[in-house]
Amino acid sequence: MPALKQASEQSERAQHIKDFIQSQDAKIRELHEMGAGGLEVAGARSHMVDCFIRAAFLSAQERLSSKTPIKVSLTSVGGYGRGTLNPGSDIDLLFLLPVSSTKIPKLTEQLVQEMLYLLWDTGFKVGHATRSITECINEAKSEQQSKTALMDTRLIAGDQTLVDDFIRRFQRDCIQKQPEAFFELRRQDIRSRHRKYSHTVFLQEPHVKESCGGLRDYHNIIWVSQVERGTNDLEALVRERILTKTAYKEIVEAYDFIHRVRNELHYHTGRSTDILTLQLQGIVATNFQYPEKSILRRCESFMRDYYRHTRAIYNHTTSLMEIFQIEINENDAAKGWLRFLPKPKKKRVEIDGFVIRDGRIYPKTNDIFREEPHRLMRVFQECQLRNLTLGPQMRKLIKANWDLIDSDFRHNKANRETFRAMLERKGRVADTLRRMHRVGFLGRWMPEFGQLDCLVQHEFFHRYTADEHTLRCIEQLDALIDDDSRERAVYRKILTDLEDPYAIYLALILHDTGRAENVREHTDGSALLAARVCSRLKIRGARRSLLTFLVDHHLTFWRYATNKNLEDPEVIEEFAGIMRDPERLKALLVFTFADSNGTNEEAWSPWKETLMLQLFHSTLDFLKSGKDQYREDLAKEIQQLKKRTKNCLKEKYHEQLDTHFETMPKGYFRYRAPESIAIHVRAVRRFLIKEQKAEENFQESDFRWINRDDRGYTELVITTRNRPLLIEKVACALAASQINIIAADVYTRTDGITCDIFHVCTEDQQPVTQAATKKRVESTFSELIQQHEYNPKKFLKKKKNFLQRDPNEGGIPFPVRAFVNNHTSQQFTALEVQALDRIGLLHDIFLHIGHCGLATVHARICTEKGAAMDTIYVSTPDGAKVTDPEKIKQLESSIQRLVGFEHADE
Repeated sequence: MPALKQASEQSERAQHIKDFIQSQDAKIRELHEMGAGGLEVAGARSHMVDCFIRAAFLSAQERLSSKTPIKVSLTSVGGYGRGTLNPGSDIDLLFLLPVSSTKIPKLTEQLVQEMLYLLWDTGFKVGHATRSITECINEAKSEQQSKTALMDTRLIAGDQTLVDDFIRRFQRDCIQKQPEAFFELRRQDIRSRHRKYSHTVFLQEPHVKESCGGLRDYHNIIWVSQVERGTNDLEALVRERILTKTAYKEIVEAYDFIHRVRNELHYHTGRSTDILTLQLQGIVATNFQYPEKSILRRCESFMRDYYRHTRAIYNHTTSLMEIFQIEINENDAAKGWLRFLPKPKKKRVEIDGFVIRDGRIYPKTNDIFREEPHRLMRVFQECQLRNLTLGPQMRKLIKANWDLIDSDFRHNKANRETFRAMLERKGRVADTLRRMHRVGFLGRWMPEFGQLDCLVQHEFFHRYTADEHTLRCIEQLDALIDDDSRERAVYRKILTDLEDPYAIYLALILHDTGRAENVREHTDGSALLAARVCSRLKIRGARRSLLTFLVDHHLTFWRYATNKNLEDPEVIEEFAGIMRDPERLKALLVFTFADSNGTNEEAWSPWKETLMLQLFHSTLDFLKSGKDQYREDLAKEIQQLKKRTKNCLKEKYHEQLDTHFETMPKGYFRYRAPESIAIHVRAVRRFLIKEQKAEENFQESDFRWINRDDRGYTELVITTRNRPLLIEKVACALAASQINIIAADVYTRTDGITCDIFHVCTEDQQPVTQAATKKRVESTFSELIQQHEYNPKKFLKKKKNFLQRDPNEGGIPFPVRAFVNNHTSQQFTALEVQALDRIGLLHDIFLHIGHCGLATVHARICTEKGAAMDTIYVSTPDGAKVTDPEKIKQLESSIQRLVGFEHADE
């Protein structure tokens, strides 16, 4: 860059560099947009930065000391040192000195300052250090991050001999000394990072650098290879037969692909963005020109590629770390004075062509599977029975013999019996299936599951891909065996008492296979595939019936518990008709427990578990006693409940208690504890006293806040006179204080007194505990119920949902829907809504229902990761089901416009 030499002012030099960057970066970005590889683009950007830094260095050196070169080396370290620089990445520089940084010469100091100010003026974020060789060595010994950054040191400009001397000393003092300690620190870093990202590459929104299988895993293995083998070239590991050619190719392609993704993220956002969010997935998929017509399908295709590449890095680098660990363990005994001691013989067992030692299983020869293909199944049984892991050589050999897992292998009687035996060992199944999946065996043995490999599930409550979700479900089931907590007792007992674990474990493997069939309801596809597997594995009779039932109804328990009014005996009768017997009910409960907990961490909250268990116990009672007896028992329970409630109350409340039981709807008493009813009776009496004392025309109410810390919410009981827009005003008062409603039950006595019960929580899903917040809600509600003309705008300010997208940005559309269902309940009309959640959404829904001339009776509220999935039961003003087609159309259209259904597919 000759112009730099001619420029006399710093600002002028900075402008020359900016012009150079602008022209070169435009060409590089065009290269990226034409489909160039990630490493090619990152390498081109690194070369561009090298050019202007080198030119600026030489120009500055000539101005400051034209006759004698200044003794300093300007080097790049870290990612820039590796010669890869993504668009938003920082540049890390090391000014290497021949003397201590405390004795830096004036000219050197001026050179360093001029270089840094020039880079800052051009807009770069620069990480920098100025140190002598000895200071660098000391820093590397004391701080691992500095050590790994210095392992990638590369000269840009200045004294070559100084850099050569540094590399020689760094290799001697930091690389060759204590390699075991370095390996252990790298291993701990990998463990902690993988733990942070759930030990899986299949996160819904992965971090391209730090997540499992990301760039950092690749860097780690390069550093470890440099220490253990003296090379950062993975091809050298192929020559040593540590890494196969196929594995090497997969790693290189994956590393290039992830860099391309990172380049796109940085270019699109204009900054160093490394989290591949749902929003950005659609943008990347579109810009990478994936051919699918809908953005959802493009995203799925792109993310499937992303997961396959990151899985390749994750699995191969994990294998390499294991190989190095085995070598270190074997070499330990040969070091120091221990080498003079007699070496104990390592315990070695040979069985069925396998060699077992040090907790791993190895092949005796490379022909064991060709000689006997069924060993491909038996090797996993040996691992399960003896608590072994597959040795690296065994993993390679299984992959090399994939072609043996053919139709004959899948139909072989011995293989299916061995597989069944493995699935019958409760608590030890998940690890076995993970081993099978990691080496590509499980998807070939069961192609129906194989179709789920890296399959993205764009449902906002699913955190993992379909295959990872399935394996996590099985881990949840396994974990029950050793979980002696009281909270898990009911599920553990069901599992331990289960006579046929094969059916439930196999059902879990198959329950989501229909997602790969591209059918509207994946449960239908899964049921068909389950029937096919049963035929192939010769599963008949009761076992087949249970397995297909669990697959076909794996969402039924969840849907009934979270969407329907569980106080309605008709709902229980309907659900019992689906279950048919107690054993199916129990199996489906524990299946639903595993499925929900394997979906994401929030899917099985205390509140949702309460609903599940309420449905379970009600249905179990119904199945055991029958319909007539069940209804008779309900009537008896109400009488007994009244007696127990009476014992909780002082005599002055007894008259009000009688009135309460006479005037309240019967559904109110189902699963209502005596203590809760006593609270409501006291609230009614307190309200009546307030009402008597109130000024004329002043509308009174009574609020009672009850913390349910064990369930993660606060129960709010509001007692007042029934009047138009009452529930809307309650929702408004709560929304104005940023309080979420997670459930609502509206009960109106025949004397016009309402006892409305809400389960509420804060924005961070915690009980409402602050007195000031409660007082504000009560004050707002009191003001609202005095209004003759309802005006909620004064109190409500809508907050944007984090899932909301700009339609011009090309992100993934959220699947919004709203429809009226008259089949869910015999008594009421159900309004089912799925929408972007926000504070005040429920209020707006209630308000629109009121504007349609209808009343809200009951609400089942479910919120998952910013998505509201609610079922609201409504009736005509006289309490009847809505049957007028025009009224149904009005309600449906009104709610659809509210949640944006008309534009959902745009």
